[in-house]
Amino acid sequence: MSHVPAPHRVAPATTDAADAGASASASRYAWYILFILTLVQVVNYVDRQIIPPLLKPIQDELNLSNTAVGFLGTAFMLVHSLAAIPLGVLADRVARRKIIAAGVGFWSLATAGAGFASSYSHLLLARGAVGVGEAAYAPAATSLLSDMFPARMWAKVIGIFNLGLVIGAAVGLVLGGVLSEKIGWRACFFVVGLPGLLLTVVVWLFREPPRSHLTEPPKWADTVQVLQIKSFWLVIAGAACITFAAGALVHFLPKLVTEVYAVPSSQAAVRLTPIVIAAFLGVIAGGVVADWLQQRFAAGRALTMAVAFLLGAPFLYWGLYAPTLGQFITAGFIATFFMSFYHGPVAAIVTDLVPASLRATAIAFYMFAIHILGDMPSPVIVGFLSDVIAGEHASASVMTEALRQAMLLCVAATALSGIIFAGVSPVLRRRAVAIEPASA
Repeated sequence: MSHVPAPHRVAPATTDAADAGASASASRYAWYILFILTLVQVVNYVDRQIIPPLLKPIQDELNLSNTAVGFLGTAFMLVHSLAAIPLGVLADRVARRKIIAAGVGFWSLATAGAGFASSYSHLLLARGAVGVGEAAYAPAATSLLSDMFPARMWAKVIGIFNLGLVIGAAVGLVLGGVLSEKIGWRACFFVVGLPGLLLTVVVWLFREPPRSHLTEPPKWADTVQVLQIKSFWLVIAGAACITFAAGALVHFLPKLVTEVYAVPSSQAAVRLTPIVIAAFLGVIAGGVVADWLQQRFAAGRALTMAVAFLLGAPFLYWGLYAPTLGQFITAGFIATFFMSFYHGPVAAIVTDLVPASLRATAIAFYMFAIHILGDMPSPVIVGFLSDVIAGEHASASVMTEALRQAMLLCVAATALSGIIFAGVSPVLRRRAVAIEPASA
């Protein structure tokens, strides 16, 4: 197992002093910051998830294959992942509110710009630009929140922050489905893109707290130390698998529901509302359960992930082959509930593994890896596999069945994630035991 130099060998709750400092700053203003950042996260995911319900009209108008529409999601995540590392490293060195505000403004303009797309290449370029703006957000926001709340609350706080993910994804899916038939898919980008500019001003006016580490900023060479932590890479492997599954499911489920159960595209997102509620509940439950177990076991957060994903995988399989829409919704609700546990706990594990001065950097590397290995390739891989299974000149029904078969990859990825987190638990326990004497 790789070791980190002594100054950076921190216990799962960093230090008592840092925790006390964060507790003192967890005031009303800290909760206000959390509220605003969660609201920004809502806008973030509205802009991100506006694409899935628009896939069919875009595909029909531009005459695109499943591979091509899958690559719309992949292109976004590729740019998003590549931009995350430099922007995350920068967030450990300059005012985080400025990084966040600039990102919000940039992705909002880029989202609106997709409304002017007259070709597939133009749409790809616009979605890639959205990825740059959104890459600036999560590392800086997570670092900021970790300085305002105690370590024992991190999974819950990051879970609340990521409720914006669920709410935003739901709003994006519903708005896209409902508005596309009324105003056209291009106008949908204007509707969801421009409101984000208002939040740019709000974030810029934040009173940013002092960072909970030494006044001297980290050296560029310190960044390498993040990559020397073995458990960091094991956590990334598990998170990448569940992100792979989630990326393909979010991208293709509205289309699958429309084709398998003959639900109009404008109603597909609405019919998926129970599954969105399950995601909301899963994010909350995951943060609460993981923090509770973490106070009792050194690897409580990882154990939470292992159990949740292994429970979710069989229900996901049932949902993909459910003969009726009712069974699909029931199975999807249970699977999504467990698969949504990870949003707060995994980010909390990553934050806990590194010194405070490198939190944004660690989150940036984490984001880069899980997206490059997870939801960046998954839409295009699943789309391509479905095209291969269906073959050339396949009928609509054959293409639909091929897509469902290709999405079995999501079941396998979910189960594998559970296995990896089960395996990483003893590694985290041993690391905590080894660090405690050095922290004493």
